[in-house]
Amino acid sequence: MSEFLTKNNEKAKIEKIVKFHRSFDAMSQTQREAWLEEMGDIDIEHFFKANQRVFDEDGPRERSIPRRDFFLDVIKNRVKSDPLLQPKGHPVTNYLQENTFIRELCEKITDTFNANEPESYNATLTLLHELSKIHTHYLRKEDQLFPYLEKHNFTYPSTGMWKFQDEIRANLKTVTKALEKNELNKEMQTLMNDVIKDIFDMTTREEKMLLPTSVKLLSNDEWIKMSKEEKEIGYVFIQNPPIWPAKESKKPDMASSMSSIFLQEGSLSQEQLNLFFSHLPFDVTFVDENDRVAFFNKGSERTFLRSPGVIGREVKFCHPPKSVDTVLKILEAFKAGTKENAEFWITFNAKLVHIRYFALRDKDKNYKGVVEITQDITDIKNIEGERRLLDWK
Repeated sequence: MSEFLTKNNEKAKIEKIVKFHRSFDAMSQTQREAWLEEMGDIDIEHFFKANQRVFDEDGPRERSIPRRDFFLDVIKNRVKSDPLLQPKGHPVTNYLQENTFIRELCEKITDTFNANEPESYNATLTLLHELSKIHTHYLRKEDQLFPYLEKHNFTYPSTGMWKFQDEIRANLKTVTKALEKNELNKEMQTLMNDVIKDIFDMTTREEKMLLPTSVKLLSNDEWIKMSKEEKEIGYVFIQNPPIWPAKESKKPDMASSMSSIFLQEGSLSQEQLNLFFSHLPFDVTFVDENDRVAFFNKGSERTFLRSPGVIGREVKFCHPPKSVDTVLKILEAFKAGTKENAEFWITFNAKLVHIRYFALRDKDKNYKGVVEITQDITDIKNIEGERRLLDWK
């Protein structure tokens, strides 16, 4: 009976948070404060379950600054969770250590920028370039942590937090360029203070909600897998952390790597197949007919980083929120049989990148998935004339 009452009580608390989410914009500040007093402390599990439910049932929503700031205060002061006490080298500990440096950088930038001294602009610019490395911190979340959370049906961070991080990256780039050109008008100065605040506040969202929720949802085995995958993207502001757990993983079975895989024409061993794909001068990603990532090659210099955590991930969560609609439109056309390929070319990290999608069909024309080919064509585009002789100069 007590267990039944506890479950009912938890359900009622989640329902109250859901209703508050939906009523927030129509409520006065006094009503919002009254709701907080009524709720008291909020358990982290109730909070993330309510967030996920609102996202599942209502879809993503534009978050106003008042809504964003109010819920940040709730996360900071009302949501209760167990302390994050993982060992050194654990992915959670790595995020926490990076956050310490991120907050310190934010504070230095704020102090330096607002000093209004002759040398403050150059000093601020140097610090902004250093802070731009947060891209790696965010990328590890998006490509490694989020996929594991999705397996537990916690998909809100993959869209809500990712979208916010994209806004931060774009705004940080905007103010950095403005400072480089000495074009910091009043609007840019406001944006500068806003983006530094957003970056600082993101560390709070991670430590008070995202990471405690992740600790509740993910198993120790999942954290171990994630720990092994982290080096694929790397770290920022910290040296390579110690290996966690300390025990070495079992070496792969050599017999399986030497057995032949029979292909349409010929056969290759697993080792040969891996060598083949790892030496291709372009990136290959295969998404199956169920819209889940089934394979990607691991070349030495991929254009877009991938980590093993994306395997099995729904493709809609593998792209920034701003480009998801385009990806889904391509998949719908491929499944309907109205299109067979799509291509784009973009400038990325000063490179011209060619991206192509091809529908895969079996002998009966049934849709079996899509292959994405991404290639840096900067040098190829500049080719002129002919080269008929070997030139290894």
